[in-house]
Amino acid sequence: MSDEEIDVWERLVEVANRDYDGHLTILKFTTNWRIGFVTPSDRDMIDEMVTGNTFAEAAYKLLFPKR
Repeated sequence: MSDEEIDVWERLVEVANRDYDGHLTILKFTTNWRIGFVTPSDRDMIDEMVTGNTFAEAAYKLLFPKR
């Protein structure tokens, strides 16, 4: 992992622990990443998660949605 990815990972964990009872899901598919502060119970919840072409892109979209 790059330094940027490590930094964003640490921020995701911090926010998950502080605001979402520790819930953090990171999924890697063939074409994208999906990240959310949820524990998805079905495909619809997965579809609602933030997406990005890279881990860092998806993480930034989740952490800073107005960016």
